[in-house]
Amino acid sequence: MLSRNLGRCLSRGWTRRTATSSQIVNVTSAPFQDVKCTTASVLEDGKRVQVGFSDGSAFELHGLWLRDACRDSLLVSEAAGEKYLDRTAFKTVGAHADGKVRHVGVADGGLEVSWASEDAMQGVRSNFPSGFLRMFAPVAGKVIKGDGHHKSKDDFIWLEPYSGFPGAPAPLKKLWKNQGVTDQFEHRDFQAVTASDSANLEMLQALMRNGVMILDNVTATKDPNVLLKFASDCLGGMQKDPARDEPNWVIQKKTSAQSVSYAQEKRLNNHTDQSIPAHGIPALLLAVHYVSGTGCNTLVDGYAVAEAMKKYHPEAFHLLSTYGNPQERDYVRSRVDSSQEGTQSMLISTKQPIIQTDQNGGIVRIQYNEVFRTPSTVPFDKFEAWYEAYLLWNDMTHGPEFEVEVPVGHGQMLILDNWRVLHGRAGGKSSPDRIIMGGTVVREAFHSQVTRLMRAQYPVNDYASKEDGQHPVL
Repeated sequence: MLSRNLGRCLSRGWTRRTATSSQIVNVTSAPFQDVKCTTASVLEDGKRVQVGFSDGSAFELHGLWLRDACRDSLLVSEAAGEKYLDRTAFKTVGAHADGKVRHVGVADGGLEVSWASEDAMQGVRSNFPSGFLRMFAPVAGKVIKGDGHHKSKDDFIWLEPYSGFPGAPAPLKKLWKNQGVTDQFEHRDFQAVTASDSANLEMLQALMRNGVMILDNVTATKDPNVLLKFASDCLGGMQKDPARDEPNWVIQKKTSAQSVSYAQEKRLNNHTDQSIPAHGIPALLLAVHYVSGTGCNTLVDGYAVAEAMKKYHPEAFHLLSTYGNPQERDYVRSRVDSSQEGTQSMLISTKQPIIQTDQNGGIVRIQYNEVFRTPSTVPFDKFEAWYEAYLLWNDMTHGPEFEVEVPVGHGQMLILDNWRVLHGRAGGKSSPDRIIMGGTVVREAFHSQVTRLMRAQYPVNDYASKEDGQHPVL
């Protein structure tokens, strides 16, 4: 069933990889065309401007904000997406623009502005598209009339936690446990997802809503290019690896394997990938293509476990979300059983809390893998309590209440929200010919892909406003 957001997307004619999908998407791109500027007036001797829109809303904006925010072709190179430095509102030396407005008017449904002072802008008329102004006015301006944000804002709220902005809120999720059924997760058809922008977007929304997506009817091949092309076309692109040539990994059974990842007859404990990320924070998505054989993955909603711990064991939650969990990984040695060759040695250490929260205590990310854990540095007087909490975390993430066994096989692809869902392998349930290929997608790539699919990047209030006792409109 299509989501409410997808229905809106379809109504706007968002189709897959046609000529329209090559249009440039940037900060001025609005996801709606139903609102136009209708009135404009100069206030306070040119220091401010009031703008009215066809939906009945009206806002007051600083003239200086308009001068600084203008993105028309005189001030910003459309080809490069960069401001012309010799036309910016401020200079390295000399007089800066004061943003005083001489005249405003409505032109082609947008706002047209001429400037009062600043020699370089004399005789110039700057243009502001109506959609751009309607998106930013509730954020940068003062509401004079109406409800503030355009209704399209609702379509983008789900994406806000993945913006990467400091202070971004934790995602709101529908949590899940083991429902005791054969298959409790959503499936999509691989061919349909790769053929349509609307199906691609709906799949990504469902993935981030539930944390798990299984794709069926994946092209039958052992060529990694199927996975890599899918990641590039539909997920934003696979993350490059710092210690091997290929961006994807390959895991297949190896006799007498030293690494548990390649000892497929053994249980692999539930964990998140990139618990020791090579760059910055762990990747947001994990994609696993079953190119041969069958297996049984174990999946756990880490958010559900953390919320249960927060409710029933608040001290344990506090300890695991406060103190770091030291880990270490040698990117070459940990792949000693791989059929792929390493390119360089890389030893990385990290010490992040297992449960990571936002400033309001909302759960943002789980970062955990027992195989790489090193000696704890939790203070002496907290260690025993922390370790008891850690054992509880292990019990909960491997117990029947939260852990779900998911059979996956040849011709399927498993995609996970790696910030949320822990995954592992049930022991003794993999076929001898099981070969999987996979890799990760960073937050930036995912966000870029969704922005392209939604044809806009909706502005959000500055989270720093909370420090002034104000709260952003979400």
